[in-house]
Amino acid sequence: MTLDETIDLLQQIALIDDRVVKVDDAEQRAQVTMWAAVLRDVPLAFAGEAVGRHYAESAWAVMPKDIAARWRDQVKDRLGRSTGTFEPADHPYIDPDDETGNAFVAALRGQQAAIARGTDEPVGLRELLPPPGTDLRSRAGALVPANDEFRAVKEEQYPRRARPAGPPELAVHCSYCGASAGRPCRLPHNDKPMTGTHPSRRDVWEAQQSAVTEGVDA
Repeated sequence: MTLDETIDLLQQIALIDDRVVKVDDAEQRAQVTMWAAVLRDVPLAFAGEAVGRHYAESAWAVMPKDIAARWRDQVKDRLGRSTGTFEPADHPYIDPDDETGNAFVAALRGQQAAIARGTDEPVGLRELLPPPGTDLRSRAGALVPANDEFRAVKEEQYPRRARPAGPPELAVHCSYCGASAGRPCRLPHNDKPMTGTHPSRRDVWEAQQSAVTEGVDA
């Protein structure tokens, strides 16, 4: 707010609260200077709305700090809702050969200032996401072949080693530890899985194989 805008604001406040504006000329000049300094970053339109909200909530005379506090809360909220998705390509006046980065920093600060003032609306995560129900795989269709190609190259360079099937007797139940078919035997004292199997399980499997062999020969 400028000095003229501050005077305009104080005149509007004086119409509803004669406790605010000073009567003495010297005091008025000091008051205008102080209010203009405190509210230098606050737009006049917002200050007017903040005064209205203040008197809707409080019977105390409004002070510049009350308006400035509301402005800081709004700026914090607007910047907090912004994802900061600044793209230099959206600003053609930025020199791509500027190695110092000064132009980029200036443009970024300008964007943040515009969001804080309310000139630009913050772009939140909701605005960046596609509508509900959108098939993200179809939207990123160009990436699918690249992912498949990457997996193929990775598989070629780092082939997966086939896991050993394990002892053949895993196909039967172990009567010693109670392990079901397909599950490893476990040590009785700590219940940890074994790399091998209990002898009784091997015996059961061999007996089944012998029975099958005898049936075939018969």
